[in-house]
Amino acid sequence: STAKVSKMTFYKFFKNKNDLVKYLWSLMFDYGMKKFEDIENMDISFQEKVNLILKMKEESSKKLSHELAIEYLFANDELRDFFNQMYQKSIGAFIEFIKQAQKKGEVRTEMKPEFFIAAINKLMELVENKQLVQSYESYKDFVLEVNNFLFYGIFPRPDNNKNV
Repeated sequence: STAKVSKMTFYKFFKNKNDLVKYLWSLMFDYGMKKFEDIENMDISFQEKVNLILKMKEESSKKLSHELAIEYLFANDELRDFFNQMYQKSIGAFIEFIKQAQKKGEVRTEMKPEFFIAAINKLMELVENKQLVQSYESYKDFVLEVNNFLFYGIFPRPDNNKNV
């Protein structure tokens, strides 16, 4: 009744609430990937691109309420699997972004992409920690924390000393 459409109309387009959520997440994902590509193609430094990506993540995470994230990412295997599929699709594009930055010397060149992927995957496990997610005031704050932590160690060290 909140959507102001009849059940008959709703079920004409979606089998259930999960299908609606997947549809909305797909729209958000496609929009995010397009924005990511736009940022990636800008003629600005890697660090400026990262700042824009973090701002984009902040904006998109505002659209996902804390309660919705907890309800669907923790209590619904179908939606968690769907979310993970979208995440896996985005990883390839992101790793290519990192490799391009490595070629330009904007990201530590000694860092293996396999390590970076493993670190991302470990950070994504935090999404499944309900107690941790609930400890943040909003889902947006949690997403920003994960992303800021991810980007913290990838910039080149100013002294280029690998032994530190």
